Amino acid sequence: MNTGIQVNLLGPLEVVAGDRRVEFEGPKQRRLFVALALRAPEPVNVDALVDTVWGDQPPEGRDQALQKQVSRLRARLGEALPVRRKGPGYALEIDRDAIDSRRFEALSGQGEFAAGLALWRGDALADHRFDDFAQGEIERLEELRLEATEEHLAAELERGQAGEKVAELRALVAEHPLRERLRGRLMLALYRTGRQAEALEVMREGRRRLVDELGLEPGPELRRLEAMILAHDPGLDAETPANVLAAPLPAPANATIGREGELAEIAALLTGPNVRLLTLVGAGGVGKTRLAVEAARAVSGRFPGGIGYVDLAGVDARLVPAVAGALGLAAETPAELGDELARTTSGAKTLLVLDGFEHFLRDAGQVAPLLTIVGHLTVLVTSRAPLRLTVEHAYRVEPLAVSNAAALFKARVAASRRGWSVDHDEAVVTRICERLDGLPLAIELAADRARLLSLPALLERLEHRLELLSCGPRDLPDRQRSLRATLEWSWEVLDPPHRTLLSQLSVFEGGASLEAVLAVCDAGAPAEALLAGIMDRTSLVIVDAGEDAQPRIAMLDSVREFAASQAEDLEPLVRRHATFFLTYAERAALEAARTDRRVWLARLARERGNLRLAFERSLRAGASEYALRIAIAFARTLPWDAHAHEVRTWLKQALAAYDPGPSVRRAAALYWDGQLAISQGRFAEAEAPLEQALTVAQDLGDAALVARVLTALGRRAALTRSPAAARLCDTAVAIARGLRDPGLLADALLALAGACERAEDWERAIAMADEAYTLYRRVRDLYGVATALGEQGFYDLVHGRMERAEQRLGEAVELRRRLGDDRCLVEPLLDNAWLDLVRGSGEAARRGFEDCLALARHVGDQFNAAEALAGLSAQAALDGRHIDAARLAGTSAELHEKIGAPAWASVAAIHERALSNARLALGEAAYSALEAEGRRVRPSHATGRFRRVATTVELAR
Repeated sequence: MNTGIQVNLLGPLEVVAGDRRVEFEGPKQRRLFVALALRAPEPVNVDALVDTVWGDQPPEGRDQALQKQVSRLRARLGEALPVRRKGPGYALEIDRDAIDSRRFEALSGQGEFAAGLALWRGDALADHRFDDFAQGEIERLEELRLEATEEHLAAELERGQAGEKVAELRALVAEHPLRERLRGRLMLALYRTGRQAEALEVMREGRRRLVDELGLEPGPELRRLEAMILAHDPGLDAETPANVLAAPLPAPANATIGREGELAEIAALLTGPNVRLLTLVGAGGVGKTRLAVEAARAVSGRFPGGIGYVDLAGVDARLVPAVAGALGLAAETPAELGDELARTTSGAKTLLVLDGFEHFLRDAGQVAPLLTIVGHLTVLVTSRAPLRLTVEHAYRVEPLAVSNAAALFKARVAASRRGWSVDHDEAVVTRICERLDGLPLAIELAADRARLLSLPALLERLEHRLELLSCGPRDLPDRQRSLRATLEWSWEVLDPPHRTLLSQLSVFEGGASLEAVLAVCDAGAPAEALLAGIMDRTSLVIVDAGEDAQPRIAMLDSVREFAASQAEDLEPLVRRHATFFLTYAERAALEAARTDRRVWLARLARERGNLRLAFERSLRAGASEYALRIAIAFARTLPWDAHAHEVRTWLKQALAAYDPGPSVRRAAALYWDGQLAISQGRFAEAEAPLEQALTVAQDLGDAALVARVLTALGRRAALTRSPAAARLCDTAVAIARGLRDPGLLADALLALAGACERAEDWERAIAMADEAYTLYRRVRDLYGVATALGEQGFYDLVHGRMERAEQRLGEAVELRRRLGDDRCLVEPLLDNAWLDLVRGSGEAARRGFEDCLALARHVGDQFNAAEALAGLSAQAALDGRHIDAARLAGTSAELHEKIGAPAWASVAAIHERALSNARLALGEAAYSALEAEGRRVRPSHATGRFRRVATTVELAR
């Protein structure tokens, strides 16, 4: 099974790729994805997809509209979930097993009904219960679910579980009163619990319902069952299980939360044909025991020989006698235990749960002969390290996802704090769960501490979590009553070299590649061998496949804090860490400029924590040159998860500590500070560092740097509508032509095109953009090509060349997405949205503006956020939502004035034409009041607040 990708349709739509949860843009995109997922990996034709997305009101140019929806969907899904054109349609190319509905059908077909039913999280396709395209599939899946439920209940009754199933069967019969098989199951359960009269009454009620509603008598099977109940037929007695081992499963004290997917996978493995030994491997406190117990309970119907549970924690005896004694048997060797188990279970399938096997890893080899002797035995093990046996199938238990961790935390706090509500603490709960790595034990302990502390106070104290999370509930085992005790046990089983390496790994943040570990750490033995030893004994380190076939080594933050507390002297490693990541950052910036930017952006995103640490440590150590070089390299290639204001802070801090004399490095730092300020829309803040950078570059006689700084100054001047814009850009163009640097010249030409556009010198603006496009293509700068295409497409839009505008802007967006630099998606997305608005595609325009606003807010781009708000205002006016239009216009105008950069004149004209409807409908006085109200709203709150107001108005109507 491909566990890296999960598409869950049996409940609300949920899509997970690796550790990333896919969020969809809106109902159209969700319908498109579900339609593709239902047929995956087979294609769905265009007609069917158009009907799914738009119903009986398809847009004009429907094929192009669908292509745009598919393009947006691809951007959301990424490479892990590819959507490809196939013949007359599109296909979602993923394994069938990645979809929960397909796994459910496969498990049901194999008779694994409990495992299949465990996959359900609610109604089938719950988000689409009112959509026509989904009705047939919903009906089919719900029928299969009901059939699986009937079969599962039949198996439970045969196992002697009649008393436990009566209430469930009563509820199902009440929900499906005409379903005879369910009614028969309820009658049988009542009879087997000695309630013959009630069983016959259920029959009489069923006969009445069938006659009254369908005009039919009960079927022959139900009538035969009635006769057998009246005759006390021995054939109705349940089969007696072959054996119930003298070691029943413990009953959890409270509900298991957030493990539905893992339970279904473990259940499927335990009942599959190829797994005899399954080991749940994970760090202490990750929830292995609970998963093992719940999974064993879920598959109990498949093991008529019984389930034996053995808790090995704290056991002093040898492995075989300890297991035998817990099961009520006597044995000293694996052979004796195997013979006893085979005799006792009489050949019936049996499940043995060995919990806490890390205490007996030295005896792991004794499990294999047990499986050889008892051919019908399956063993489920929990351990902090794998047993490393040929027959073993290891299943890594990961911490909870944040949403599930939050659900667990809230449930546990609510149980101890009567009347507590999460309404005002939702964000704090999320941060608490993030800080605790989603580790169930840590969350349980923190929830216990919430009896005494407010949640903000609890979050603040998590800086010292090892001391805080101690003295948990009295009914927990000693090893689980504090986080430190759990970690200390794993630490104690390691040899000194392993402990040394583990403590040295704490100098990294967010993990590290094997290359980085080898360069920084020195534990007195080969790191690869030591890592293997740690993994053989504990789960304190996590090793995943990384880029370029390089494994990546990481630790949970709780483990990292503990390991650091055990270290003696990390200072030499801290220096090597800073040196390594300085070199790495500069190599990344260089390679990203000339090779695959997407790859290097992803790498820098992974190493962001290490780069920040290297910067801070260099600054504290007085190595200001190191710190400045790291900041410059990171600014040159800013990954998606970094923010300009953070890196500008790095640059300022490093510049303050750096030699004040003129140097290329000082000029570069000032230049990038100015560039990042422009990208944020903080044009006033950009002027001083760029002017200083220009002075230093001129003093140094560095013509190329002078041209780059002038280009940035020209862009800033154009955006703020300064008359100096064209002069600055012309100078940069002239220098670049003299240097014969086509890339530098293309950058300057595009800045000059913007200055000409501000001056409404369209002929020259177009000529500059066209020349820049040609130069970028000549030097094969695809990032530049995408930018130039966006400029050309916008000019086409302004001049009414709609088809060319759509082609060029579409290419710009596709190219940006393919290259992976999402920071540069804002402008082409915005231009596409204006194109949709002008062409009358209202819904597409609104979604485009909202996407652009979200991207702009994420990267801190205030100018384009203001432009997106203006677009939403224009679309609201055209939709007749005049109140929203006026308020959003006010928010947009206020933000433009705040940053000192007016809207582009051509866009402002479109906006004003749309607003004329709102002014006329509301009246000038009301419009002005609403616009003033919008000016008082923060841009980040505008769309959500106005949408809530609009919804309230609609409900009132």
